[in-house]
Amino acid sequence: MFERLTSDLGVYALSGLFSLVVFAVALAVLARTLPGGLGTRQTGGLVVGYLLFVGVYTAAWYIYTGIDTREDA
Repeated sequence: MFERLTSDLGVYALSGLFSLVVFAVALAVLARTLPGGLGTRQTGGLVVGYLLFVGVYTAAWYIYTGIDTREDA
């Protein structure tokens, strides 16, 4: 199992999970520390930005997987 986590794709997966945890913690901190908390518009903007990041991240993962399988052939 440890080999899976240290492979290139395992590192991609762990990095993605780490970014999700950091994003959730950052939203919680902002909601508690901002005067008036996070508004719907602010939260929506942050979530859309994060989803764009995840989309690009997923595309890069998919492309990397395709390149990796072509190199093995």
